[in-house]
Order: sequence, then structure tokens, then C-alpha cells
Amino acid sequence: MMNFSETYFAKNLEDLIITDITNYFATAKEESTKIEFKAFHAQFGNFNKNLEGVIRGLCAFLNSEGGILIWGAPLGVKNGDQILFQGALSLVDQLLDKDMLISKISDSIAPLPIGINVKIIEDNGSYLYVFEIQRSNYSPHQYKNTYWARLDGQTKPAPHYLIEALFKKISYPNIEAYINLDRFGNYPDGRNFLDISILTFNFSELQNEYDITYRVISSAIFEGATSANPNIRRHYDMAGHQFKNDAIRILHFGAPDITSQKLLFNIGDLPNGEMDLVLHFGGKQSPLKFSEYKLNFNIQGIPAENPLALITSKKENTLASDKQKELGTTRENLLKDLLKR
Repeated sequence: MMNFSETYFAKNLEDLIITDITNYFATAKEESTKIEFKAFHAQFGNFNKNLEGVIRGLCAFLNSEGGILIWGAPLGVKNGDQILFQGALSLVDQLLDKDMLISKISDSIAPLPIGINVKIIEDNGSYLYVFEIQRSNYSPHQYKNTYWARLDGQTKPAPHYLIEALFKKISYPNIEAYINLDRFGNYPDGRNFLDISILTFNFSELQNEYDITYRVISSAIFEGATSANPNIRRHYDMAGHQFKNDAIRILHFGAPDITSQKLLFNIGDLPNGEMDLVLHFGGKQSPLKFSEYKLNFNIQGIPAENPLALITSKKENTLASDKQKELGTTRENLLKDLLKR
């Protein structure tokens, strides 16, 4: 059984006090696959509507890796592509007896959930609820006729492949991959360069992933594509705009794979001074995902080291199935486009 409270607060759940939570939110926090923040606020409806959002989140944790849900957390504030939680708590104005609360949760989620504990903390007549949820051995669970899961740090309706896997008790490793910008500069001949890192993580603590492949497509040219060495050039195609790596045979939890690449370009040749980077990746047991970035080189004063300010938008670790829905791709139009009939 995982002690998530110890992980996040260095205390067991039953030992938590209000200052542990206020201190935790003294700095900005983001949600993840294992922690979710719920503010109690009128914008989410009345008390019962707020509670519905909590139960939906609990259901998602049961179907995923388990974790912590805090009801009464600060309101999230959008910061670019991130939502950050910091500062004053949005405490709940009603007290639900612990037994009554667990009973209501149990009556709402099917099949019967096991492994949900809650600590209720009183603060000047208002209340904070901290839930610790263990991954369920009886998944998939549903709430209001929908299966929920924690995907890319959010509670979302579970995709078909995950529901099927849960019914069959097949475990999919949680693989995530990111592009980091390491250095930006120019050569004496006027060409610009951008050093990037591709980082691939396995966030499934007890399950390795195998035979991981990934590709990065850029509107710039990868320096390796111009190499005289054929063993290096074989990793590039699309006239040097794509780098492909099929070499990660095993990826352990806590030991990310990191690969560095150099991009060559002239800013004046980029449409509107912008560059797109698209990373798609998957493994033997994990589904295909995408991480996409748009960079703007018109920004002034970008530091040579750690030039992250170049990134104007990003969308990371999107499931291929979600991307297809976003693009409106269906079986019919895909076959029509590829078969030309």
C-alpha cells in the first residue's frame, strides 16, 4: 500500500494539520497523475455539485495509480499552458461526518470502492478534506455511468484501451516524454543553432517499459542529418527534418532516457520567425502519445543558456486517440485519404 501522504507532506494522513497544507501551497503547485486539487467555490456550483467533482476525481484515482485529492485547495490560476495552485485555501463550509462521507462515496462509485481514506481538518469553522486513494484491484470503476482516469495530470473519461486493459487486468506503463531547450546561438557564418534534449520517463513505479521508439519532427534541419557518417545519418529522414530513435530497449522507473540534438536554421527562413517541434513516442505496452511545441524567435533578449522563453505554446503527452478526436479523424476519412477511394 502506497503512503502518498508521506510522499507529499512527509507525514501520515492521520497526522496532518492545517499548517501542513498551507505550507505546502506556500509555493505554486501543479496537479499530476497522483495529486489533484479541488477548491470549494461557487463557480463549481453548490455543495453537492462540488462534491460530485470530488467523487469523480476519486473514481479516476481508483482506476489509475492512486494518489492524493485535496478538497479545499486554492483556486487554480492559468499561467500560459499551466494551471498553478498557490496561496489561500478555498475551504469547505460544511462538515460531513467521515462515516457518512465514505458511505456517500461508496454508494456513488461502482463497483464498491475499497482503499479510500480521508482526513478532515477543521479551521475556524471551515473544513479541509484530504483523501488518500489506493489503486483498486477491482477496477474499472465508474461514476454516473462513466469510467474516469488520471491522464496527463487531469481527470478525464477513460479511453477505450484503458477500460479494456482494466477489465483484463493488463497494466500499461505510464510513459511521458518532453523536449527541453538547452542552448540557442549563432555561428560566424550567420546560421542559428538550437540545442535540445529529448527526455523520456517511466512513471510506473513497479513496471518497466520496453522497445520504446520516438521521433521528433522540426521545421529546422537536424545537424546529424548532414553527417558524413552513414550510421549517424540513418537516424534522420524527411530531408533532415525528422530524428528517429528506436534504441531504448528498457526504461526503468527513476532512470529517464536523455538524448541531445542540435537544430540548424536561419531565423529569416522560418515562417513568421516561428518553429514547430513535434515529438511522438510509444512503447511495447504503452499507447502512442504526442508532445508539441511552438517556438517564436522574434522575442528579444533570449538568454543563450536555458532559452525556455522561446516556447510560446506547448501541449505535452497527449494520447494519439485524443489527438485524432481533436483533428476530427475518423476511420472513414482516414481510409479515404490513404486509399484514395
